Amino acid sequence: MTQYEQVALTEPKVIEGTLGISDNRDGTYTITVTKQFARKNDQIVSVKFTKNGLAALTGYLRMLMGE
Repeated sequence: MTQYEQVALTEPKVIEGTLGISDNRDGTYTITVTKQFARKNDQIVSVKFTKNGLAALTGYLRMLMGE
């Protein structure tokens, strides 16, 4: 499984925040967002997309950036 990960901007009380995209090799992709806290459990959210769904999400992000 191929994994791409990006560290997010710092936030108060958050040790590290990351966004990762994994190619599941079955035509789907999983986006996982993680927030790591010093004294609390980590928050992890994973969402699975088809290739078209991921392309639509990418297009939306590019539109927000003005590209």
